[in-house]
Amino acid sequence: MLGVDLSDFLTGPAGVDVVYTEFQDGKSEADVKVDLTPSTVSFEPFAYLKPAGVEGKATLKAQLRDGDLYLIKNLKAEAPNLSMPANEFAFRVIDGEPSLAGGRIDDFKIHQSSGDIKLEVTEAGQWKTVLDASVLNAQPFLDDEKDKAEIYSEPPMIISVTADKMLTGDGEFVTGSKLYIDIDSKGRFNQLELDARAGAGDIYLRFKPDATGKRTFRLEADDAGAALKAFGVYDKIVGGKLNVYGEPVGRVFDRNLAGKAEITNFKVVNASSLARLLSAMSLSGVTSMLNGEGVNFTKLESDFNWLYRPQGSLLVLKEGRTSGNSLGLDFNGTFDNAEGVVDVSGTIVPLSGVNNVIGSIPLVGDIITGGTGALIAATYKIKGPGDDPKVSVNPLSVLTPGILRKILFEQN
Repeated sequence: MLGVDLSDFLTGPAGVDVVYTEFQDGKSEADVKVDLTPSTVSFEPFAYLKPAGVEGKATLKAQLRDGDLYLIKNLKAEAPNLSMPANEFAFRVIDGEPSLAGGRIDDFKIHQSSGDIKLEVTEAGQWKTVLDASVLNAQPFLDDEKDKAEIYSEPPMIISVTADKMLTGDGEFVTGSKLYIDIDSKGRFNQLELDARAGAGDIYLRFKPDATGKRTFRLEADDAGAALKAFGVYDKIVGGKLNVYGEPVGRVFDRNLAGKAEITNFKVVNASSLARLLSAMSLSGVTSMLNGEGVNFTKLESDFNWLYRPQGSLLVLKEGRTSGNSLGLDFNGTFDNAEGVVDVSGTIVPLSGVNNVIGSIPLVGDIITGGTGALIAATYKIKGPGDDPKVSVNPLSVLTPGILRKILFEQN
């Protein structure tokens, strides 16, 4: 009735009680009480939905000048898992219609999230949002990889967030988060920055133009295992330091990235696919370590391509390798997030036990192992659903010294 489009937040009927007052100076105001019970209320960025028939209410004071809305103040809204006790929004008139110019939402609570929001909308239509949260549930944003449409229909945005605690998954969170996002009118990221803390270390993420204007991706984590677990990437790594660098495959705004990832000095625990692989090779001692205190690795590195697809990204790993005191392996393959399947293959080399005994025999060990201290090896393949892939090994493979030098990082 006041010319404000609420279709993004409110659908269906609503019971309204209005006291409308006109003043002699051309101003007017409306005191409004709203029964939201018959309405469907949604706030998509926070994955909030109040179905029709569930109790809800709101009150507000709308102020007008010459019939045009310019301010909504004292807006309060309540519903299950929703509390907005103090809100104010300013409007400007564009083409005879009120258009949001800015506002603030103080002390809101939506599900687990709580905090304050300040909003400015420029005359060019860019939204600038500052969110200061004691708790922010980021799961709706992180889970939204599969776009609903190729065409971006939202305005350009600059979003600044500080959050004492940011929820990233079921029971997972990071602390001390500072987030900056710049999205243009086509939905492309001009800039994405995150500083936070996971486990015992800091997280540093930057996706922004370098000196040449090319958008590069950098991710560093002082506690690799905690960071990967917090963001739902992998939960079988403990400790370690993570470094990832990527750059666009094609044009400046190409969403596809090519780069290199590295993790140093980490431990793997309770990894079911690796456990099945070790069991197939009858390496019961290493399997016991994996399911107990964990297997230590000195270094893991891999080239990668991250390919954007609306239905889910495709991660391609190339020339990957890792080694530690007990195991060494190389790998190539793909993780298809659209289909939820993994397809990885490579060579695995036990670096302890029998191999060390044979390799320690003077001269004979060097002849048999090529001076590398290892003999027994197998090729492997892991393929199928990500949560339960099929593991197969071929323990009769011929192992060359070159493969060992690669796995042991004895060549660049």
